[in-house]
Amino acid sequence: MSINLDRLKGLFKEINAINDDSFGEGMSRLAYTPQDKAARELFIKRCKEAGLSVRVDAIGNIFARREGNEPNLPAIAFGSHLDTVINGGQFDGILGVLGGLEVICSLNDENIKTKHPLELIVFECEESSRFNIATLGSKVMCGKLGYEKLKEVKDFRSQEIGEIFGEFGIDIKRIEEAKNLEPNYKSFFEIHIEQGPLLDNEKIQIGVVSAIAAPHRFSVRVIGQPQHSGTTAMKYRNDALCAAAEIILAVEKIAKDNAQNSVVATTGNCSVKPGVMNVVPGETTLLVDLRGINLQTREEAYEQILAEISRVEKERVVKCEIKQLAFDTPCKLNDRLINLIASETKVLNLSHEIMPSGAGHDAMHMAEICPTAMIFIPSKNGISHNPAEFSKWDDIEKGVELLRNVILKEAE
Repeated sequence: MSINLDRLKGLFKEINAINDDSFGEGMSRLAYTPQDKAARELFIKRCKEAGLSVRVDAIGNIFARREGNEPNLPAIAFGSHLDTVINGGQFDGILGVLGGLEVICSLNDENIKTKHPLELIVFECEESSRFNIATLGSKVMCGKLGYEKLKEVKDFRSQEIGEIFGEFGIDIKRIEEAKNLEPNYKSFFEIHIEQGPLLDNEKIQIGVVSAIAAPHRFSVRVIGQPQHSGTTAMKYRNDALCAAAEIILAVEKIAKDNAQNSVVATTGNCSVKPGVMNVVPGETTLLVDLRGINLQTREEAYEQILAEISRVEKERVVKCEIKQLAFDTPCKLNDRLINLIASETKVLNLSHEIMPSGAGHDAMHMAEICPTAMIFIPSKNGISHNPAEFSKWDDIEKGVELLRNVILKEAE
């Protein structure tokens, strides 16, 4: 193995030591927080120690570059993210960033110079935990998100995004300067934990991602009538929470009915007003995450959900307001790069499976501006976005070694 696993473990340890413990168990390093800033500063320091030139764009994405023998050639790009969900794990996202840095350090160890430049990217705010917007940094870079769509956004604590950006040294009015639809990349690679059970259950060492599912996210605000819980007879109630409960179960049923099309749906948050025991709930807001690898079948499921919401409105005499939060398009990854990764697994004697990704990733936006591919390593029991998230160091080492081989092939 060319990878220095002890060095890689050390990188994980020092970055994951930066954490907001106030949230409790697991990793909570939300985007644009002091913890995120500290992790980024440490990462940049390590990149500079490895001889990389570093720049940061107007939305906060980090680009660490290792020049090639022919600097004008398109770069081989790779990376992922450092931010986490609340109470998340130690491997999601960070693997692609620190694994990429270890690839570069291993090339330095052996004094290997590539023909093409190499560029390691840390995308800012990949997780949706803070703003209910996922892959924010890569969306801005790829021209899918800008000032007009972001200027009114608030985080889960109702702090305005412009204020948050300002504290982080970012001018929200200038974020579109990060847009770069022609980055001069030959290809982009992202190594990631699977976040699902297939590889672990089937004892397969590598997943070669063929396509990435994308979310359609929306909120449903159910407006009923707050009333005294003791004096209001059941037949006179317009209970917003009970109506919302029907919608939650309908979302689950519709996803199950469409499972053959790889559709999944989650109602991940439910807030109730006034939220006291002795008042019939007058308002309930749901956050719904609907995903699929095929746009048509995903949106057919969405229409079915809307029909169920309309039914609940009429039967329970409530009003439902739907607000769109995200609408991403599923994407297919590059066949040439898929084949390259698959062939390199054979060189390293690694078992592999060509498979779709149920989770969204920055790679799905990069796929629109350059050839893109992803490598998965197993997640124990398929658990992710959870303090119990775990991947074996042996699997991490094999995955990063595979990434190194693929990068070297592309950089010839």
